[in-house]
Amino acid sequence: MDAILRVSELSKVFGGLSALNQVSLEVERGKIVGIIGPNGAGKTTLFNCLTGLYYPTEGQVYFQERSVVPELSRRKARLVQRLSWVFIFLSVAWLPLFWFFFLPRTFFKVELTLLSIFILSIRMVVVRGLRDFQIWAWSTMFVFILGDLYLAIWWLIHPASLGQLPGIHVELAYLALPWSIMATAFNTYLGWQLLLREVRQLYGFRLGPDAINRLGVARTFQNIRLFLTLSVLDNVRIGAHGRMAQKVYTTLFRTHSQREEEKKIAAEALEHLRFVGLEHRAFDLSGALAYGEQRRLELARALASHPRLLLLDEPAAGMNPQESSQLMRLIRRIRDQGITVLIIEHDMKVMMNLADHIYALDHGVLIAQGTPDEIRADPRVIEAYLGRGSADAKT
Repeated sequence: MDAILRVSELSKVFGGLSALNQVSLEVERGKIVGIIGPNGAGKTTLFNCLTGLYYPTEGQVYFQERSVVPELSRRKARLVQRLSWVFIFLSVAWLPLFWFFFLPRTFFKVELTLLSIFILSIRMVVVRGLRDFQIWAWSTMFVFILGDLYLAIWWLIHPASLGQLPGIHVELAYLALPWSIMATAFNTYLGWQLLLREVRQLYGFRLGPDAINRLGVARTFQNIRLFLTLSVLDNVRIGAHGRMAQKVYTTLFRTHSQREEEKKIAAEALEHLRFVGLEHRAFDLSGALAYGEQRRLELARALASHPRLLLLDEPAAGMNPQESSQLMRLIRRIRDQGITVLIIEHDMKVMMNLADHIYALDHGVLIAQGTPDEIRADPRVIEAYLGRGSADAKT
């Protein structure tokens, strides 16, 4: 099978609720593949994981053999946990050094003491966030890394200015210099590790919806999401923004290349509108379109990004039989242009007459797959939709 999309053991957990549980499927290139299931089966959650709106808890997604959801490194996660303990140790050792160096030189001893304790408390909170892989802790940690590096390097360069420990004739340098050497080496290593791709992925730096769209994946939504106060044409042009090569300064100064690209995008947008039968409404507000027309406009906007895989989330919802029939013909025409289609649909008449292959979900679990005829006769699918009694009667 020439699979354009492969999903391997995908799981998504919200708190204690498992929305998807070990879902695996493949979408063959140039086919129309359907996903069915009762409400709450996890169909839209699956789409959100495929398009980067959600990050899966476990599992892999491959689009054209490229990993869209890189596997998180457990080795790096353990390393971050260990480094956080070292950072706590150096922070606790930093506090008396801070007092011995700064307190004899200031009149505001109480205020400086309270400030240092407050800074240490903030460090502890940040370390806890770092261990929980919170992105705010990842970014805040660089503030402390740079601060410790500055102080450590300054002490290393000016050891004579450190003075003596109060009350005894012992140079503070005997304590501050070892800390400075350890802090310089450790914070340099910690900063380098936090910038590595494998570690950044632990904190949520992964492919977002815009990057996945540029790879060639487009989608529509269960609830229509149009810019209702913009024209029909502008809505489709927005769909092409991921392919535009112009920069901010060329747009501000309206350069020749920018104007030419705008003309090209507008011409392509009109072609997409012609394809879905909305060319005559190009300059109308999208909010003035009928429901079925808005659905077709969403399709045109998705096609404007030149996708290789098109995800449709209940495109026939709310349509009458005539509109559903027109939609099926339109989706087949999209498939005939070489675009693979993955579709969620509750209308079984639409799905059974449209899809080449169907996957059935129930409570986040894949319960069946096969041709429309096989799915129609599967007792697990019948039970999921109609109850156990109907499945028993069928068998």
